[in-house]
Parts: sequence; C-alpha cells; structure tokens
Amino acid sequence: MDDKRFFSRVGFSYFMMVVLTVAVQFLLSLLLSLIAPQAAGLPVTSWLLAMVPLYLVAIPVCAKMMQALPNMQLYRNEMRPGQWIRTLCICIFVMYVGNIIGNAVSALIAQGTGLDLSFELGELLSQGSPWFTLLFVLAPVMEELIFRKVLIDRTIVYGDKAAVVLSGLLFGVFHGNFHQFFYAFGLGCIFAYVYIRTGKLKYTISLHMAVNMLGGFLSSLLLQQLNYSAWDTSDPYAYIDMMFNHAGAVLGLVILEISMIIMGIAGLIFFAVSVKKLEWRSGEYERPFHEMAGAMFGNPGMILFLLSGVCLFVLDML
Repeated sequence: MDDKRFFSRVGFSYFMMVVLTVAVQFLLSLLLSLIAPQAAGLPVTSWLLAMVPLYLVAIPVCAKMMQALPNMQLYRNEMRPGQWIRTLCICIFVMYVGNIIGNAVSALIAQGTGLDLSFELGELLSQGSPWFTLLFVLAPVMEELIFRKVLIDRTIVYGDKAAVVLSGLLFGVFHGNFHQFFYAFGLGCIFAYVYIRTGKLKYTISLHMAVNMLGGFLSSLLLQQLNYSAWDTSDPYAYIDMMFNHAGAVLGLVILEISMIIMGIAGLIFFAVSVKKLEWRSGEYERPFHEMAGAMFGNPGMILFLLSGVCLFVLDML
C-alpha cells in the first residue's frame, strides 16, 4: 500500500466535500436570487442553503469517493449505560475547554487584526425556528457516518492513534472557524475512540446528539420563550414583570447551566481517571510518528483539504 497515495485520496475526498458544499450553496443562492428574491431572507431559505448542499450532495459524493479505498470491519462491542454517561460527561468537559480555547484564540486574533470575530451561532439558534435548531440534533447521523465510519473503517489499518487524530482533525477543520475548531477536534477524537472500541455508530450518534441537545438545542428553545430582546429596558418594574412572566424559562436555563457545570466537573474527574486506561492498538500499516505524520499530511490531497480549511477560516473572519 502506498501510504501517501492512500492519504492523498482521503484528503482529496474531503477537499471535494468542502468544495461541493461551497459551490452548490453559491449556485443555489444565485438561482434563488433570480427566481424568488423575496425568499432570500426567510429562515427556511437559510436552512436549505446551509444543509442541503452538505448533507444531500457533498457528503454522499465524499463517501462514494472513499469507497475506492479498502475498508476494514471493526470488532463490535457493547457500551454499558454507565460508560455512555461517563463519556457524555467527558464530552461536556472537553466542550467547555474547547470553547474557552476557541474564544481566547478568536479574541487574540480580533485584537491583533481589528476584525469582528463574534460568533453568530447563538443568535442563529435563539432566533431561528425550532425546526432549524432541531437539525443540530439530527445532523450527527450524517456527520458520524462520514467522519467516523467512512473514515475510520479505512484508516484504522494505520493504528488507533492515527485514525483518532485524523478523524478529530478533519472534523474540527470541517467546522470552518476558530470558535468551534478546538472543541470539535476534541469531541471528534472522543467519538472516534468510542467508534473504534465499539464498532457501532449508534453510540457516537447518540453522544453527538446529546452534546448538541445540551449545548444548543435546549438553550435555544428556552431563549425563544424568554424573548430576551425585550429585556433591554431601564424600567425596573417592567424587568420584574418579565422575570415573573418568564419564570419557567429562566428556571429552565438556570437548571440547564448548573447541570452542564456539574457534568463538566464530573467529566474532568472521569477524564483524569480514564485517560491512563485508554487502549491503543497497532495497525497493520502503522509507522513511526515522523513517518506517519509525513505520510498523512505530506501529500497533495491532504494539503488541498487543509488549504480549503484555511480558506474557510479566513472567510469566516472576513
């Protein structure tokens, strides 16, 4: 097996996923502006333009291209409920740490360049329809398919560590901005390890859905009930009335945040206890670290993918 050619095929497949997503989004936007310009600002239009090119076009094409590479059937093992809950807590901890790093990096870049790097996902979630935010729960099915099963079934021959790092890195770059890169990389590595140890996507999909549910969907529903834009008032009596009128949503947000903090602290403890117990199996084509890094990233396909990721990051900053 030619290692560089193998990873170049991987990189080029995911590069095409990025290119097709952007290209189809541009073409659909152009077509929409000509046929129905009045629909351009509708939430459902944003939903379709953001998701249809990726999930119905780009990911299927990427999966088809990856079929040219030999795949390997992983051993199938069950994950006990207690293990799943502990893993979810570790995911919440990694998400918090990744968010802190991402926000810090974005703030440093903004300070040095003067660019506005404020992240709009929270605003999008709080103002969009429940059907839009619900997609953040359903999208993990396609994302786990392409970033875990399709990728890991083929790269596992280079060992667990190579498969986990590559899965996490591609997943992080795929998000296209510094705010999400770090926690997406960390979560991608966790999901990859879970998939390798169990051989079943149902566990990574359910973990991915749970993280999206706790990290975005539930809070967005509560924020919609709050109508927080109306809270910008200098009248203390009006503010008190709003507190009473939205007591359920306020209480829900408080409970959600406290629960997330408790899970994050538990996740830190579980991570510290379990990190030394991780099992890393060698692969048939595993190489020493410097050779492995050169084979994985020193090839045209992976360079193209990483360059496309850089373009996404730059476009997000601009």
